[in-house]
Amino acid sequence: MDMQEIKKLDTEEIENKIKELKDSIFKNKIAKLNQGDFDTNSFIKIRKDIARCMTELNIRKREDN
Repeated sequence: MDMQEIKKLDTEEIENKIKELKDSIFKNKIAKLNQGDFDTNSFIKIRKDIARCMTELNIRKREDN
């Protein structure tokens, strides 16, 4: 997910996307630990997506004030 895609979403959709991404990190960690295979690349990508979403939310909140 890139910033252009995120900017097209409204604030509520971004908040829902953050929740969804956090849930996917949790589920992936459990699945990977159960399999004994721990690949950090997928987690890094998800965390970067969360950071992009949070950045856009913070920008929008500053613009509203």
